[in-house]
Amino acid sequence: MTTLQLDDRNFDADKQHWTPVRVYYEDTDFTGLVYHANYLKYFERGRSNHLRDAGVTHKSLLERDDPAAFTIVKADVDFKNAAHVEDELMVRTRYMGVKGARIFFDQAVLRDETLICEAKIIAVTIHSDGRPRRPIPEIAELLQSYVYQP
Repeated sequence: MTTLQLDDRNFDADKQHWTPVRVYYEDTDFTGLVYHANYLKYFERGRSNHLRDAGVTHKSLLERDDPAAFTIVKADVDFKNAAHVEDELMVRTRYMGVKGARIFFDQAVLRDETLICEAKIIAVTIHSDGRPRRPIPEIAELLQSYVYQP
């Protein structure tokens, strides 16, 4: 992969967020390949880091007067290639915006220039007890400046 030019919050010029992930033995199945469900964990790390670096933490959501959280309602994952134990991967997260209650992310896991897998993720905001809620206006406004612009 060409050297990424990232700002101090791990965003590139196109507002893509990048999170490094190393594959450990515990991430693999008996063949030494990353177990498919672990890519969802990598995507979760990427989204959490994206949100944190954009100024939205899970802790701050729960500490609000009206506590909130995010939950995934759809994950469409397309596996392209295998990753192996000790690979150094990058999780690319693109915040695509909000439409109604839905929050959209496009994500990918790459090893150098090789696309390992990609996902389209839809999240929603929920109350701390799990009930759905409208997106929090000030958070939606803050994240608007991080919408991916190809």
